[in-house]
Amino acid sequence: MSDTAVRIAKVEALALHASFDDLYDSPDDVPGWLRYPASSHLVLPRRGQYATLVKVHAEDGRVGIGECYGLPSAEVTATVVSHVLAPLLVGQDGMATTAVWERLYQGQAAGGHNRGFYLEALAGIDLALWDLRGKVAGLPVHRLLGGPVRERVPCYASPVALHTDPEDSARQALGFVEAGFTALKVKIGRGVRTDRAHLAAVREAVGEDVAVLTDANCAYDLDEATRVGAVLRDLDISWYEEPLQVDDLANLAELRRRTGLTIVNGETHFTRFDLRDSLLHRAIDVFMPNVARSGGITEATRLAALASAFHVDVAPHGVGSGVSLCAALQLCAATPNLRTYEYNRLPNPIREGILRNPPEFRDGALTVPQGPGLGFELDEAAVDRYTVARF
Repeated sequence: MSDTAVRIAKVEALALHASFDDLYDSPDDVPGWLRYPASSHLVLPRRGQYATLVKVHAEDGRVGIGECYGLPSAEVTATVVSHVLAPLLVGQDGMATTAVWERLYQGQAAGGHNRGFYLEALAGIDLALWDLRGKVAGLPVHRLLGGPVRERVPCYASPVALHTDPEDSARQALGFVEAGFTALKVKIGRGVRTDRAHLAAVREAVGEDVAVLTDANCAYDLDEATRVGAVLRDLDISWYEEPLQVDDLANLAELRRRTGLTIVNGETHFTRFDLRDSLLHRAIDVFMPNVARSGGITEATRLAALASAFHVDVAPHGVGSGVSLCAALQLCAATPNLRTYEYNRLPNPIREGILRNPPEFRDGALTVPQGPGLGFELDEAAVDRYTVARF
């Protein structure tokens, strides 16, 4: 046993939910584009913003804080953390992030729980342990990872949602530009004609100097995705995210060959084993891990390294609370093959609102937090306001 071990004494999980209903005078006033911001929400509408915060308490009193992806219900990952993972953690060395990650992953891999809610729960634990490691060392996590490669992270505004009227899409896009963004992402997925109308309106509104990205959220088959790809080329748009089902790798590779566009995938993938298959199929140009889903920072660094071996960039997915925002920026600061970061701008009280020191955004980039650990200071009163369950 190492003299420098920091033993884990207790694990807490807090399920957070900020309802969209509370942002408006009545539930009837919540706009349709907020309930259904992407084609993937047409079956399961968005009711609000969700996250599970994880607090890992060390025996010496220090606390590391992480986040599990919360959609569609934060109570799910909070339950997995509390009832499945916490018993495996108590007494372990909180500094041994790789050893703990393998212990938790192997604990359920043989049972088939190596994706989904289990990996999201594991991610929250891992982020909390990296936060703890940084606090013990008195350093931001990106320094522990060998960074910084950069101290400001280029990002794009996301999303221009699925508005009914193309003029509304253009208006939202222009608002992002006026806020200082030099790149933005438009949700598509309603067929060639509708997609063309909205993308053309956005392009006309923001001009040629603003980068326009697209996200179909798995709306198409190969042939329709090919037709929509021609629209993107006409409008000088290269970023084509999740045009097909995320596991349809052979057809993604064919779409990449047909269109010559930048094919982007990965926000619903979890480990290097998922990424491996995409790389071997030559199906993608950019991989989008979410640190609160894909096993935390421990696995995300492996994902980035594996991607670099195939000359594929990473561009972390940016949906979550302020905790995962800061965690993603720590990863971005230490990742050489970073393309960009998705700075989600849907109304979200549990993003900047639960941080006393949210990252600064200016001139199209976010500043990497420099405090110890993940670099944030949590506003506990704000967290309490949105906590719907404690485990």
